Amino acid sequence: MSDLIYINARFLTQDLTGVQRHAFEISKVLSDYFKKNIILLVPKNGEIKSIYNYNFSIKKIGFNTGHIWEQIDLPLYLFKNKNPLLLSFTNTTSICYKNKISTIHDLSIYENKNWFSLQYRALYKFLIPKIIKSSKRILTDSIFSKNEIINRFHIDKDRINVIHCGISFSRDEVDQLKKINDNTNYILFVGSISQRKNLDSLLKAFLNIKDKNLILKVVGCSYSHMKSENINNNTNVEFLENISNNELITLYSNAKLLIFPSFYEGFGIPPLEAMFCKCPVIASDIPVIKELYGDSVLYIDPYDIDSIRDNILLLLHDNKLKDELIRKSTEKIKEYSWIKSGEKVISIIKKEYKNFNF
Repeated sequence: MSDLIYINARFLTQDLTGVQRHAFEISKVLSDYFKKNIILLVPKNGEIKSIYNYNFSIKKIGFNTGHIWEQIDLPLYLFKNKNPLLLSFTNTTSICYKNKISTIHDLSIYENKNWFSLQYRALYKFLIPKIIKSSKRILTDSIFSKNEIINRFHIDKDRINVIHCGISFSRDEVDQLKKINDNTNYILFVGSISQRKNLDSLLKAFLNIKDKNLILKVVGCSYSHMKSENINNNTNVEFLENISNNELITLYSNAKLLIFPSFYEGFGIPPLEAMFCKCPVIASDIPVIKELYGDSVLYIDPYDIDSIRDNILLLLHDNKLKDELIRKSTEKIKEYSWIKSGEKVISIIKKEYKNFNF
């Protein structure tokens, strides 16, 4: 077996969302540690996105792209190169290649069929069981997700390791950018258009507040999927797409609060980022948020529009509560970092592959 380690880096050709962020940050830590012993494999015909600007050792292989590259080109290359260890940090990987450690972030496709297209659900319901069965180890984001995987697939709990997400901002960046004051009176939502993010309920709750001076800024998706004219033509709702890291930091730092009303998450990065920027958080009362954030957030019932509205109003007007949440979140964020999570992956590799000459 080769002493080289390979990372399935198809994510470098994709837009940066939570899953890709996780893969990118962990790959950075591993690349810094293993140096030239670790290589990121990407489709030869895929374009690496400029946002993934890092000094990786990258090799372009194969002729296909997307899932076909992952299932054909990637394993063929590995078979021809002494069956090295393959690491995958997104929810997909080669199902026929066995010398691998893979990541399953959550099992949201099993939770609600309305959250994803039929094609998407069919693909991942086919892939995930095979990935779990064929991998040496499975990595996931939380104890909640670990237990879901164990209960659904009946696998040994010792084969699954929890690798938390971290914060991609530096303290210097935040301290510098928070000086760029935005005097707008706004609350913030950061997420995708997926139904499980529950943006529809948030919008309905916000429209019930009826404060002409309060803005809702929605980061990460457009209004094109929203059918209501009350939303599209409402000047108190702003949709922001394709913003930079610096712009996001500024938005967090000046927001009155972050609202995170998801029905389901495997982790949930926006609350962690907001806390790092001293922005108080309102989040759904769901198991994974309770596990990760404890009493450092204000909880809502994501199925109750009145609960969402009332708690937004409560936090907007209760400065003592706001200060208490910021104090608690300042301590909570110390538990999470990409460095810590990357080092945990390194220790897993060393334990599983003791004969490697690193």
